[in-house]
This record gives sequence, structure tokens and C-alpha cells, in this order.
Amino acid sequence: MVLFVGGSIAIGSATSALIFSFAMLAILGPVMFWHYSLYRAASDRSAQSVGHSGRRGFLFLLAVVGLCAFLILFLIQMATAQTDPAYPMIEAALPISMLVGNLSYFASIWAAANALTRFEDRTKSAEFHKTLGTFILEAYLPIGIWVIYPRIKRLLAAPSLLQT
Repeated sequence: MVLFVGGSIAIGSATSALIFSFAMLAILGPVMFWHYSLYRAASDRSAQSVGHSGRRGFLFLLAVVGLCAFLILFLIQMATAQTDPAYPMIEAALPISMLVGNLSYFASIWAAANALTRFEDRTKSAEFHKTLGTFILEAYLPIGIWVIYPRIKRLLAAPSLLQT
């Protein structure tokens, strides 16, 4: 929260925006890697019992690429004069990259929550309300980790495809 507030106050120069961008990427990278590893482990272990493996791994990459593109375009927009002919194109690409990045980010968290719920229920498809609850817990990770930690422990204790 401090980075968001501090970044929004500090953005006034290209240097401040660059520092803010790298700080956000430093937070986004490990969080996305954690969600991806949870998704991958749950999908692999679900494939053993219910015959369903995850095919939504591209969402995690798309989220990181979309948000990185937004941060790069934001810096380019700040350095470009409004009279430059490329400025309208950059201005149009900025919200598109943010939209793609944000939608992919939430879709990837949903995929991880769905995979964890499918693993726990040992079914091919998870019930919506269970996936929604897990999604909310994963989205608010500092609080939600306390609730889903026992589920993650059970997931990690289950044998994977490589071990069988």
C-alpha cells in the first residue's frame, strides 16, 4: 500500500516513475510466481485423481507481459511530447495494455484458486462459490494465506506425477 500511495505522490518526473515501476515489478514478480507455482502443483496433482490437467498457464505470462508493457508505455508517454505524432498511438495503447494485464492478473488468480479447489474436492470442475472463496483469499494474500495454508500443506504432501 505504501508503494502505491508513495508512487502516486512521487510520479512527477520520469525518474520517480521509473523507481515506482521497478518497485511494482519487484512486488508483482514473486506474487505471480507464487500463484503460478500453486496453480501448477494443484493442476498436476489433480490430473492424477480426476484426469484434468491445467491449460491456463499462459494467463500468468500474459499478466506479467501486459503490466510490464503498461509500465514501459507509461514511461515512454511521459518522455514523449504531446505534439509528437506517435503520442496518440501511445496514449491509446496505454489503457489497452493495462486492461489486458489486469484481466489476465485476476484470471490467473482465478485459475490458481480453481485448481486448488479442484484438487481439494477431487473433481473435474469446482463449484463456483468454493472457487470464489479461494479466489478472494488468494487475492488478499496477507490475510488469506492464514486460511488457505492448511490446504496448501495438503497439496504439497500429495504425490506429484513425477513421484509416481
